[in-house]
Amino acid sequence: MEILIDENTPLSRFDHHWKFCVGSAHAAYALRHDYVKQLAEVHDDLGVERVRFHGVFGDDMRTLVKATEIVPFPFGGGYREQSFRQCAVAYDNVLEAGMKPFVELGFMPKLLAKLPFARGAFFYKPIVSLPKSIEKWQDYIRAFTRFLIDRYGREEVESWYFEVWNEPDLPVVFFDGGQKDYFKLYRATAEAVKSADEHIRVGGPATSGSKWIAAFLDYCEKTGAPVDFVSTHQYAGDPIGGIENKEKGLGLDIDVFAALTKRGSLRRDNILDLYRAFMGVARAPEKLRADALTESAKNVKALAGDKPVFYTEWNMCASFSAPCNDTPMPACYLLHTVLHSQGSVDGSSVWCFSDLFEEFHQFPEEFHGGFGLMTQSGIKKPSYRALQFLNEAGDERFDTPAAGNADAAVFKKENGFHILASLLDFEESGKTESVTVRIKAPAPSRVTLTRIDETHCNPLRLWREAGCPQTPPPRLIEELKTRSAPAEEPADYTYEDGFIVIPLTVSSNEIKRVAITL
Repeated sequence: MEILIDENTPLSRFDHHWKFCVGSAHAAYALRHDYVKQLAEVHDDLGVERVRFHGVFGDDMRTLVKATEIVPFPFGGGYREQSFRQCAVAYDNVLEAGMKPFVELGFMPKLLAKLPFARGAFFYKPIVSLPKSIEKWQDYIRAFTRFLIDRYGREEVESWYFEVWNEPDLPVVFFDGGQKDYFKLYRATAEAVKSADEHIRVGGPATSGSKWIAAFLDYCEKTGAPVDFVSTHQYAGDPIGGIENKEKGLGLDIDVFAALTKRGSLRRDNILDLYRAFMGVARAPEKLRADALTESAKNVKALAGDKPVFYTEWNMCASFSAPCNDTPMPACYLLHTVLHSQGSVDGSSVWCFSDLFEEFHQFPEEFHGGFGLMTQSGIKKPSYRALQFLNEAGDERFDTPAAGNADAAVFKKENGFHILASLLDFEESGKTESVTVRIKAPAPSRVTLTRIDETHCNPLRLWREAGCPQTPPPRLIEELKTRSAPAEEPADYTYEDGFIVIPLTVSSNEIKRVAITL
């Protein structure tokens, strides 16, 4: 395959929609120093503008407290304290890191919950109940919104986005109710926010797998519920094409689990191995589809009309602890999806920026198949480097034909060009693809190659070589960071008849970047 760039090749604006936001662990983690430090790196290295997290109204944020929860005072049950101080600390930290909050409104404070025992399946047990009084919930939301305006100023808060709940289509896990229940909750919540400031942008339905979009927009139109943007989620394991589809991706692999436990092959001092066996994540890539987000986004964009479409969660694999999450494969998936979703997504949020994350358990292993772009010690994974390459590529991309099975893009820089080429391969078949790029330009002064593959920008391999220490000492952490950093090397090229000619061969789950300086 050959890509030709000359004076007739059109240029278009390259939309870095992934820089809109990034996901993270639930709100209480934003109170931690290491979280804030890593978040600042994501902002500085990748240019990400916002961060989104669950549970800003969770029990551990102490927004509503009854006196008897502190001390069993006689007659203390009627004394209640409302405070958003912990929320303020979390948002202060986000702003200090150079980002803005993408405010996810949820979950339900215990003292407002209709069913306080209805708790989600995750480690921190969020209350996923509807409110027992919709009016008191609205008062609470108005108070929260006014608190933010008083603290940060109206202009600042109006630059944020407010999303109602998270994945209400997943019963038990995130919401104790049905579609109609969520729609009513959405309307009441959005109206409460707007009553505090009509210019604050509110949206939803924040569903998994691009679901409920048509029904949600129809409800908002019929009831007059305010909606400024459409948000949803999509992973490569989610079903494609069925915007109202209720299927979910990977499930428990009971047969594998039973076989492993029967043989006694699982270590008793390692919860991660047991978890992986039970969840059946070893074969996770077999259930993935490269076009999951790109195809679903086209459908959602058509339904949304002139409203912005935000994919506020997306990544390759929705299975936590899947070994593939730490490899170069998701790096290729992120690159593939960004290149192929231009024009369909107005903003997106990769899930998530760090393995400082505990929906099920904060696994102590440095590499445990977490969703993070970096490990809990801040070691940057291949997926982090892929977004770094995209961030550095520039804002203008040449419009060129597809490069066979490979993904290839050429970007115009102020003093040269960047070429990104990769080959996403869920089957890990070891195949290769060749692409030759010919660029009409003056003779270059420098041409370099940077790789992401099994031996470059791959700290997982280095960690394994070091013996897989559960908690690496600081010395080793710094060594892994240094040795897995992107390294430039001279690139093969020729200069023929006024053209820079770059021959590239990419292998399965490899990314190559060629930087040309004129």
